[in-house]
Amino acid sequence: MKRVIRFTRGIVPAAIFSVLLIAFGIVGYVVNGGFNMGVDFQAGVNQYVQMAYPSFEVSYSGAQAATLEITKTRATVVLAGTEEDNRTFEYDMEAYATIEAFCAALAADGLSVAARDGGSLPASLIVPTYRGAERLGPEPVVFSRVARDENEIFSDSGTVRDALGGLGELAVKSIGSKLDQQYVIRVADDGSNPNFGADVSARIRAGLADAFGAERVVFMKTDFVGASFSKTLADNAWLLTTFTLLAILAYATVRFKFQYGLGAILAVIHDALIMVAFIVWTRMEFNTTTLAAILTILGYSINDTIVIFDRIREDRKLRPNEKLADILDESITETLGRTIITTVTTLLAVVSLAIFTSGSIRDFAIALIVGMISGAYSTIFIASGFVKLWDDTRTRRAAAKAVPVAATKAKASK
Repeated sequence: MKRVIRFTRGIVPAAIFSVLLIAFGIVGYVVNGGFNMGVDFQAGVNQYVQMAYPSFEVSYSGAQAATLEITKTRATVVLAGTEEDNRTFEYDMEAYATIEAFCAALAADGLSVAARDGGSLPASLIVPTYRGAERLGPEPVVFSRVARDENEIFSDSGTVRDALGGLGELAVKSIGSKLDQQYVIRVADDGSNPNFGADVSARIRAGLADAFGAERVVFMKTDFVGASFSKTLADNAWLLTTFTLLAILAYATVRFKFQYGLGAILAVIHDALIMVAFIVWTRMEFNTTTLAAILTILGYSINDTIVIFDRIREDRKLRPNEKLADILDESITETLGRTIITTVTTLLAVVSLAIFTSGSIRDFAIALIVGMISGAYSTIFIASGFVKLWDDTRTRRAAAKAVPVAATKAKASK
């Protein structure tokens, strides 16, 4: 006979442990002043910048309108004029060993190119044109390269923050690799300035130019969320989460019984609060990506819970007179292999995302790792533990009612 693991003996210690973790999260929320809100839920500006070295400059004095767009893998020059004069040149960036070779290819197609720095370095170091194609004209347009090694790094989150000290409440976060010197600068909007977005972007540009030099700062993109939109988004997030929980309760109640539905809801709320505790203490940015991670875990957790509840229902039909605690232990033991395999195989993909990506995707993956571990734990101890607690309470109440009835019958028989 297969050995049955007595999971029900760990329900009380697990409940105490979970309460402590959740309380720890509440303390963190109070101590840290709430979430580290992203621009999605807090009005303000997210300015993405990159520190780089001016490498070469390009100009064009022809009759056509010229543009140059550079990505990590391809560059495209478009010369637009009359229909017969339209020309497009494409360059495979991997085909050029050096920046100098790439510049020579541009010059061969009619552009004026002047080297500035690092011509002998790999062309893969050229910074993409994040804002799309750059318009070329008689005035040279400067294109940059990233640092070749750590000795060329000239900025970090601290120095960027110091350069923008006069902007008030702001946060600076490094993204990408260290050599890329990419940062996201978040400045909160208190609603007092109607031209907040434009003013802050200009002040960021001026502050970084003063500190590092205008040609060493590449502006990647700017995200701005107004106060009314961020409030609407936050309200919708709460409504979405509440609706998800109600839908889970309705589904579990219809498929099983009401106590099973409450157990499932308690488990997913537990998982959400554990993730919140982790997010609060690590100061991970709370944005729509983080919310997506939480909702993903709610779905993952309820799926695992439903599998175990389904086995409990089947085993209880086969052995209706057996104690619920024994059935819970047997059912969880029978599905334990499936739970472990599902969790581990999913974790392989999620851990890979956490290791090999950066920015919001990495935060999403880390949040999923915490949530998946919590989901497997809560299914075994929280959801099943609540069902056992419900059954024990009902049994005790039935026994308490039976005592007076038995006493009355005994007196009547006398």
